[in-house]
Amino acid sequence: MLEKTMSREGKVVKVCKCEKRGMLKKVQDKINIITNYGVEGDYHAGKSHRQVSLLGIESLEKIVKEKNLNLKDGYCNFAQNITIEGIELYKYPVGTKFRVGESVLLEITEIGKAGEFNPDNIMLTEGIFAKVLEGGIVIPGDKLTIVSE
Repeated sequence: MLEKTMSREGKVVKVCKCEKRGMLKKVQDKINIITNYGVEGDYHAGKSHRQVSLLGIESLEKIVKEKNLNLKDGYCNFAQNITIEGIELYKYPVGTKFRVGESVLLEITEIGKAGEFNPDNIMLTEGIFAKVLEGGIVIPGDKLTIVSE
């Protein structure tokens, strides 16, 4: 059950992609999210249930402080496509739909990565994976709004 005080809105802080597995995703000015596919030009895109990944800046700050990690500027250090702030998406259930910007509609398909363990990777517990119901362009500053739970 959701806390009554949980925020239903947040915003995009940065967007990232990378064409090759094993390399850090670089910060972009914008990303094109394609319906039922994911981020154009990103190695995670495809027909899977992990088409787009999101992580909260609050989660990043927490793990950096707890583990004294050094993150590289200009990258999304945990392979997330979208870094957000102001909303704890990982507290919403699978199936929650949310809008990013004017046109993108995503649905949460997985929270964290089941069966994987690395105490330094916050994506494994607080990362969000989503499928793309409606595509479009996403830029930093775009609003993120819960549509349905």
